[in-house]
Amino acid sequence: MTTRFAAIFTVIGLLLTAITAHADGAQPGVRYSTAPDKVRVVLDLPRAITFTDRSTPKQVLLSLDLPLIEALPEIALTDTVAASIAVAQDTDGKAQLTISLHKARKYTVFMLPPEGKKTDRLVGDILKRFRTEETRAISPAITYTRLEQQTDDRYQVAHFVEIDTRDPKVRLDVTAAQGERERVSAMVERAGAVCGINGGYFMQGTRPVGLLKADGNILSLPIWGRTAAAFPPTGVPILGNPRGAWRVILADGTARDIPDWLDASVLDPSPDVAVYSGKLFSQTPANPQGLTALVRDGHVLLRASEPLPLSPGDFAIRLKGDALATLDPLLAVGAPVVLTPVLDPAWEEFAGAVGAGPRLLRAGKLAISGVDERFKPDILQGRPARSALGVTARGTVVLALVEAPGPYGGGATLEELAGLLKSRGAVDALNLDGGGSSTLAIGGATVNYPAGAWIRPVASGVLVFDERITPPPVQVEPSPESTPALPVETLPEHLLPHPAASVDQEEIGE
Repeated sequence: MTTRFAAIFTVIGLLLTAITAHADGAQPGVRYSTAPDKVRVVLDLPRAITFTDRSTPKQVLLSLDLPLIEALPEIALTDTVAASIAVAQDTDGKAQLTISLHKARKYTVFMLPPEGKKTDRLVGDILKRFRTEETRAISPAITYTRLEQQTDDRYQVAHFVEIDTRDPKVRLDVTAAQGERERVSAMVERAGAVCGINGGYFMQGTRPVGLLKADGNILSLPIWGRTAAAFPPTGVPILGNPRGAWRVILADGTARDIPDWLDASVLDPSPDVAVYSGKLFSQTPANPQGLTALVRDGHVLLRASEPLPLSPGDFAIRLKGDALATLDPLLAVGAPVVLTPVLDPAWEEFAGAVGAGPRLLRAGKLAISGVDERFKPDILQGRPARSALGVTARGTVVLALVEAPGPYGGGATLEELAGLLKSRGAVDALNLDGGGSSTLAIGGATVNYPAGAWIRPVASGVLVFDERITPPPVQVEPSPESTPALPVETLPEHLLPHPAASVDQEEIGE
């Protein structure tokens, strides 16, 4: 009798355990729906629960604080983004929801309380398409917008600073890095600016590649007719394709404009005379059919046909052909020589200018000039982080940055970048340096997630000032990095003198 009662009580205990387990939600119900913008998965639960999120970009994985007796049948989906839904036991016997995806997508998860006949619910939305835009005013003339969007074929995070240059209290300007290279946020703080974006390209160390003019000083000459922006004291930047040269005053007082070697390196045949700057190169190449004169401290120091070493303040004048016959007598050792960088007359009046490229928009139409400006296909066709400057017909300047690719996608082609600028009203625009250099800073804070593991210091920046916002200047220590100049023979492939030469966003700098 005792054994029989024990067995009965055991059965009753098991039934009570099962009932209790089911009452606690051991077997939750699962349902789903699909729509063009999302896939919604709903777990119907007997009570509110907590969960731990262990998801990856291609799998939503939630561990629930809820016992589970046995797994639910897996649900296969025919959706283009979501592949399947499974509710199974984890190693602790609790429920685990897994939503497998064909494509990486962002998602949201939230609890809903009981409502009418509906129980507690756990809801997971796989976001197939979305667009969120958050805008805030920095000043009466400056706004900042963060755009995040997912379309069928791409995910993007973009940042825009829009400046109404009709406001007399606002201006834009170019700044060069202090010391070695410098982060954009440090430039903004040091100059007392409101915000700023990275500027033009650069080689290792402090050497900008392409036009850079700051505080009225030409720090680097334009190359290859690439697009540049000049900044007047008020109003919108002027976009164009300036040329430059070295104005050389010789011992007899005559002046002559001589091309920079880097700018002339793509010409065929190469010119009979060209200037090498010690800011770019540590050594001149051999000149067996001619003569190279090294100029230091305003006088000719050395003359040779062999390679000559260059210090940062040195210049070298290479002669061959007709130039050798006419200029050789004026370049004797000890002869005085003055070299001054000059731009097209129309560009001389601007105190600040920066070159980058290629052009993106002209008069409201797509006008990507990458081939004419000698950019490589990977720059023209790639999808890195991008920075740009655009101008609207109403006098608004748009600084734009698209964040680098991440686990959900990202980056932008030049065509997409131009489209984003056009959507903000830009009718003229140029591409700035990109990749790891893409940085947008408001005050002392960088608002974009950097393309690499750190925020890269750069050679130049475009800064925005507003008289109504005047933070005190902050002295920022320059980056301790310093890289010596390169001999011409060891230049990166994109800077060697051949017709396809270009400056690659990812190859320059780091």
